[in-house]
Amino acid sequence: MGRKRKKKNRALPPRCKRMKRQGRLQSAVSWLKQFSGKNVLRGYCKHYGVDWRCGAAELQQLGVRIDPGYLKQRELTEQNQAAKRKEEREAQAAESASDCWYDYDSAFEAYLAEDYEALYDMECRENGDLWG
Repeated sequence: MGRKRKKKNRALPPRCKRMKRQGRLQSAVSWLKQFSGKNVLRGYCKHYGVDWRCGAAELQQLGVRIDPGYLKQRELTEQNQAAKRKEEREAQAAESASDCWYDYDSAFEAYLAEDYEALYDMECRENGDLWG
């Protein structure tokens, strides 16, 4: 019987990324004083590991003015990207569903040609199981 291996202690992520909202708001007061970047919202989101909506809400609680047009533009951009990803997924699914890489009209022809991969693919498509 062997000994059990001791689990390695893994390093924790940075403290600022483990904070809850209350801790972030307290810490952000001093962070804002030393921040020298152009985009406060992006810097806050990167530093504290939050998304831009959460960062905008917290910065507004701290009294930082953020242009509403900028927030509206971020929202629009995110919606456009989501729609684009959805279209790409649907196009890829339609392409893979209609893509037949074999030249057989029936499973019998595939069997006669001893093309078992095509035969398996045909059977899966008949059953509606695309992944085997």
